[in-house]
Amino acid sequence: MGRKPIATALAAASTGLLILAGVANAGQQAGYKPVDKGAIEACLEKARRDNRHATRCIGVAARACEEQPDMGSTAGMRDCYVRENAVWDELLNGSYKQLLDNLSKKSGNKVRDMQRTWIKWRKQKCEMPYLLYEGGSMAGPMASWCVMETTAMRALDLEKAAISP
Repeated sequence: MGRKPIATALAAASTGLLILAGVANAGQQAGYKPVDKGAIEACLEKARRDNRHATRCIGVAARACEEQPDMGSTAGMRDCYVRENAVWDELLNGSYKQLLDNLSKKSGNKVRDMQRTWIKWRKQKCEMPYLLYEGGSMAGPMASWCVMETTAMRALDLEKAAISP
């Protein structure tokens, strides 16, 4: 009995890794719709104007996407999160490049190492739904949400760092 649950957990974790790798890359492949980027940019602008936390903008495009008639399934939810993730990933990459341009070579190398470590951490963090919901249909959307939310938080962090004096 002791070996079977461990083997099952390892198999689920391995499957989760493969699926998560697809989730993380799917946003770059699938891209986003202009309405997704527009919703996030409008929310970020309003947050800045109203002196509010930009974190409230995380999920704004995905929630609007989920309200579409054909997006209520778990596959539709995952697609919505992947689309929004693609926007945040683009924003993250822009801020990352801007930050590197503002730093010395030594500091830039350190930030590059930090970013590589962050990417590994995000992957590890977002595997959890596959461990918790072995074979369950909600693991995919939950992992996709995690990737999107974690990417958005990092994009906001890098934006702050890139515009700091």
